[in-house]
Amino acid sequence: MASGFAASSVATTAAVIFMLLASPVGAGDVELLPEVTVQLAGAAYVPAEDAFAWDTWIGGGAGLLRVKTVTGYITADVETILGSERRVFDANQANYHLEGGVRIRFGRQLVIPFFHHVSRHVIDRPKEELVDWNLLGVRATGPLPNSFPLAARYAASVARTVHTRGVGYQWELVGVLDAELVQLSWGAPYLRADARFVTVDPAAGLAPGDFVDFVGQGGVRFHRGGRNLDLFAAYEHRNDIFVLLPGVRDRALFGLRIGFAPGGSGGPTSPIGWPDRP
Repeated sequence: MASGFAASSVATTAAVIFMLLASPVGAGDVELLPEVTVQLAGAAYVPAEDAFAWDTWIGGGAGLLRVKTVTGYITADVETILGSERRVFDANQANYHLEGGVRIRFGRQLVIPFFHHVSRHVIDRPKEELVDWNLLGVRATGPLPNSFPLAARYAASVARTVHTRGVGYQWELVGVLDAELVQLSWGAPYLRADARFVTVDPAAGLAPGDFVDFVGQGGVRFHRGGRNLDLFAAYEHRNDIFVLLPGVRDRALFGLRIGFAPGGSGGPTSPIGWPDRP
């Protein structure tokens, strides 16, 4: 089933891109490296545990080539979990995210067919089993209509695993909503909600069945051009928190996020996407 889904998804994407690019291309329709994005985040877990004291993200991405309304891109991000089991700041887990795809613009909205790879690793500890998976899917993202009373953006994606090791993940559905409550000269207070639903083959992974991850977040956003600084407090419900063992946690996070994207919070990836996705 996964191979058939992958083949049909690639064929559909190729057909859509071909239709968009079929008309003549002018000099202004082609741009090399049209955008670069950078983002990093750090948050403290409350309550802290020996294995979970801090959660950090760092990464970046680039639009490689734009032809008319279609941009090919790549992103790379790493999440590092720090505890205090062996030292004061003890990095014990690293989760790598690599993504490539095409952003297709329809007015103010983007439709993004993507391939996403995740691999999870323990640090300075024995690892007897590989844990990774590949997703093939499509994401839609953009601002809500001007008639909406707040400045808000959404993202929604559906993806199917086409390869798994150590997990039994099958389908993944993700939804994100980010709303700035009041527009002020220095920035805006904001609210954000992230939800991730995953279907699971219990015989092939750690999770006993399908699950939902959720993050509810609020804070203040300072923006200058394409640069953003978010200071936030959040509540997180997260599954599969260990690499090699089952585990679920409900906890608070207090942290900051720094990012740069063309257009700032209205840019192609910020504030929707990596980092701090559940």
